[in-house]
Amino acid sequence: MTESDELMNKYGEPLRYDRNFKGPRQRDRSCTDVPCLLLFALFLAGWGFIAHYAITHGDLNKLMVPTDSFNQKCGIDSSVLHKKHLFFFNLEQCIDPLVPITGCPTPQVCVESCPTQTFIWDTMHDSLSYEELRSRLICLTDEHKANIRSKADMQRAIDQNLCARWYIKSAPFLNRCIFEFSPQMCEFIPSFLLKGGRSRRQLMLLPGNATTEPELQAQAMALSMSQALVLPQSNGRLDPVEEEPAVQCRRRLNDAVIKEKMKQTDTRLAKMVGNLVAHFYNGTHDAQRLGEEIVEDLVNSWSIVLVACFCTLIASLVFIALMRWLSAPILWFSIFAVLTGLLVAIYYTVRQYIFWEKTPTVPIHGLNLQSTVKNVLQNQSTWLYLSIFVGVCFVVILLLVIVLRKRIRIAIALTKEGSKAVSSVFSTVFFPIFSWVLFIATIAFAIGVGLYLGSIGQLSFRMVQRLNEAGQVTNEPCVCEGPAINYTVGSACDPQLFEKHCYNKQASTTGFFQQSQRVACSQTTCSFVDIDNPPLVRWAIFYNIFGFLWLSFFISAFSDMVLAATFASWYWTFKKRDVPYFTLARAFGQTAFYHLGTLAFGSLILAVVRLIRLVLEYINEKLKKYDNAVTRAILCCMRCFFWLLETFLKFLNRNAYIMCAIHGKNFCTSAKDAFNLIMRNFLRVITLDQVTDFLFFISKLLLTAGAGVATYYFLANNPAIVQLHYRAVPTTVVVIAAFLITSVFFGVYSTAVDTLFLCFLEDCERNDGTPEKPFFMSKQLMKILGKKNKLPPRQRRSK
Repeated sequence: MTESDELMNKYGEPLRYDRNFKGPRQRDRSCTDVPCLLLFALFLAGWGFIAHYAITHGDLNKLMVPTDSFNQKCGIDSSVLHKKHLFFFNLEQCIDPLVPITGCPTPQVCVESCPTQTFIWDTMHDSLSYEELRSRLICLTDEHKANIRSKADMQRAIDQNLCARWYIKSAPFLNRCIFEFSPQMCEFIPSFLLKGGRSRRQLMLLPGNATTEPELQAQAMALSMSQALVLPQSNGRLDPVEEEPAVQCRRRLNDAVIKEKMKQTDTRLAKMVGNLVAHFYNGTHDAQRLGEEIVEDLVNSWSIVLVACFCTLIASLVFIALMRWLSAPILWFSIFAVLTGLLVAIYYTVRQYIFWEKTPTVPIHGLNLQSTVKNVLQNQSTWLYLSIFVGVCFVVILLLVIVLRKRIRIAIALTKEGSKAVSSVFSTVFFPIFSWVLFIATIAFAIGVGLYLGSIGQLSFRMVQRLNEAGQVTNEPCVCEGPAINYTVGSACDPQLFEKHCYNKQASTTGFFQQSQRVACSQTTCSFVDIDNPPLVRWAIFYNIFGFLWLSFFISAFSDMVLAATFASWYWTFKKRDVPYFTLARAFGQTAFYHLGTLAFGSLILAVVRLIRLVLEYINEKLKKYDNAVTRAILCCMRCFFWLLETFLKFLNRNAYIMCAIHGKNFCTSAKDAFNLIMRNFLRVITLDQVTDFLFFISKLLLTAGAGVATYYFLANNPAIVQLHYRAVPTTVVVIAAFLITSVFFGVYSTAVDTLFLCFLEDCERNDGTPEKPFFMSKQLMKILGKKNKLPPRQRRSK
């Protein structure tokens, strides 16, 4: 028995000619996998019910309760039970894009109500009395405010940042005190600055002659951003106040705030990058400087990066379009460019190895990044290992090219066909935007439902002791009586009972007036831990996660089938000039009307496997603390198995969607037909599929490298356009962005080639080139395979 007969017995006979088969046509179709579609619809309806229940019974305020600088939940923890609002000492430090990452650096304290008037210590400390100033003072803790006995104590507390230096009339927003500016405030800023001068020191020495709320707010804003708000000078004189309209002033105020925030953002981003770099070596000062230089280069070169990304996008489109006519030269050039590059790399690494082997050096003992890189590059072993690695890569790639040269020719022909298909239906290049919009909507919906579900339940509290400045636990003798007598540190508690029945035993006095002289615990609190979700809500959260996975895979499957139906329609049109108009729209409608059930079936399988992988990852995280070798080995094997299973199912589903788009059969039949077709052409599939993927990778690598090299040399040869510390910084950003851009466009191209490849295999089995069964493949493919169409002369001329 020959190998072909064995494959036929095992994976079915080749497809036979069917005179009624005309490719993906709507009139021959019916709805597929209707039960799966109904199940998916019921699942989405259940997801919608859970979303409605979550929005109705959930309360995002539980998740958005503000936390002060002492990690106390305002209005919830026992020590701040009656203080529901969060006050910021300097709110303008929180108006920063990096706050969600780095946090707001200003001190924050819980207060009973937001301030209803503006306070400026620098201009009020002489004009107001001690009692009035003390009533307006907002400090970190009540103890700090209680220790203030005079204006000198106030000055000392403000200098130590224990009390706020200034604040503006505020209104609560999400229980956070936000500035409430008066509409007339901006009208006082120019005159105030003209009287006070340009420096912050002069502004702080101004007399407290402001009486109205707008004037006070103008003073506070001037103190925080004095340099940005000053009017420009002309001929050594300031412009008159009367010539500055209020509208122009407000615009200048907004511009000043934006400039100030951008300046602070750059500075803090530089610190963050510096701290990140500092983790890799001990040179903290050099790391900070390196971080500042990197951020400065990014800020100065953002326009160059955008232009380079746009040029990469255009180059990708042009590259795909050129492959319609020049696919062979372009792809062979890509292969030989890589081989040439590897040869150059071998020559350079061997030369460097010989040079550093003959040149004795002493390692540089600096702790900065530059010294580390120099030590690595001056090590002869580095160049030896690099030369071996590059040499092995060159030999492997060269042998693959020699052995698979005929397969590469077929792959080139397929990429040329794919280029023709994409160029014929050019709207497919931008179709992924539709999928991205659906993905973003799905992510937003799942996150919103998850947040609302997470807010359903009872708040849980625990009795804890604060840490002092040294990071040690305080030893406050906090005693509880009555209903709270069983409260101990670390146990559950109720904040209201804790506030009424717990006190500091050492600070309290005993005697007849014991009850009235108890001192509340200041270092021990009943603090919020988390929200205890009911069991049904936990299952709903699990349902929400699975819904996100299922819907995400469904959207991806829908995009794949629409593109597959589009390119299959192009292939199975004998005369390519007769390809119908609105092919993509027809494929979209065909998929939406007939095959949503098939997509639901395939995406359900992938969602189940992905959920199992997530559960395994969760179990692995939980079992890490036990450090059991047997458990780790079992989990590693299971994770590897399900990763391989998901990879195989993605490959099978993709081909099943293509077969469903062509023939309109259900998921199981399409998957079976695709699998049998692939296995009957196993060697051809493995070779051509991998070679095609390799060629696409080479093309993406070539475009990415071209973008990086062009950006680097442009920056090197045009230093007057932008001043940079490291040209590699914007070049690296361009390389990453270019690879992502090319991956998007070549993703559509890859779908086209995969679809045309299955159509090509089916074409080889169905047809033999006779007038009754002509091949639909291109002449180049027929020439490579040694086949041709035996068409009548009239049909041959009209083709």
